Amino acid sequence: MILFGLIDNAVLLVCLCLGVEFGPALIPHRYQSKAAGAALGALVGNALSDGLAAIPLGLRPALEVSAGCLAVLVALPLAFRRLARQ
Repeated sequence: MILFGLIDNAVLLVCLCLGVEFGPALIPHRYQSKAAGAALGALVGNALSDGLAAIPLGLRPALEVSAGCLAVLVALPLAFRRLARQ
């Protein structure tokens, strides 16, 4: 289980860092911030790492878990607006 935790959090950390780095290219200018990039990276990273973790259950469950995690992305613009006000 230690290996699972290491892989899961390593994927999440890499995606979070990529979100901070490439967030300005992916997020509308008025909502850009390090926090917005980190949030985007963390959401995508969580979807990837959870999907990878579900592969032993089969391809369909892995895709369903990833899709469920990515569904939260629709709420991200609301978070961006709130972050932009602060």
